[in-house]
Amino acid sequence: MEKAKDGNLKIDYVLAFLSAFILIYHLTTLVIAWSDIPNQIAIHYLNGIPDKYGPKYLLIVIPLIGVLIWFLLGILVRKPEKFNYINLTEANKDLQYMKARRIMSVIQNTSFIMLLFVNKAFIRGAMGLEYSFQLSISLLLLAICGLTPLYFLIWAFRLKY
Repeated sequence: MEKAKDGNLKIDYVLAFLSAFILIYHLTTLVIAWSDIPNQIAIHYLNGIPDKYGPKYLLIVIPLIGVLIWFLLGILVRKPEKFNYINLTEANKDLQYMKARRIMSVIQNTSFIMLLFVNKAFIRGAMGLEYSFQLSISLLLLAICGLTPLYFLIWAFRLKY
């Protein structure tokens, strides 16, 4: 069991490092591109056509919201005993807590990176560049955020002890 905990810690550190690296890269590119971004940017699209606009300062708000969500989800990562569990027993509670911690860590970092990719799509769209790749990646990450808890539920239902 100790080895599994070490493995989880390594994955948590890798995910946190990846999130921090992508945030720094994202903010650096935002600062570099800032003067090229128009003062009004499209913030909503209907059938691929912009129909609502807002100030370019909203491009700073999305990463800030992402950081806030990252920290709030981090609280849940550190307190897996606060979740509701299926088939929780004294014999399997450590295993379930470890799995829940991993699931929440994946959701924490994946949702954060997803918001950065959405923001990158907004930046590229505002500059008149193609943004479908960034939008596709963000949708994939959103799907991962949704499927990860489903995996945990199926795993917990199948738990025998």
